[in-house]
Amino acid sequence: MSAEPQEADDSPYCCCSAATFQEILERQQASPLPFMELLMVHAGCGSGCGSCINELEQYLRANSAYIED
Repeated sequence: MSAEPQEADDSPYCCCSAATFQEILERQQASPLPFMELLMVHAGCGSGCGSCINELEQYLRANSAYIED
């Protein structure tokens, strides 16, 4: 039984959500939300440092997953 090789996730990491940007992107694709709501629901930025918010926004825009508030 051979498993298909998975692509390594080398996207930036969000400490607030304990998730990579790729994981947050996948959450956003499964359940799309406006950006400010995404920060609270998919990324947990309401209780964390928020240091990666600008970088996360650019990552989502680059992957056509950014929804304007």
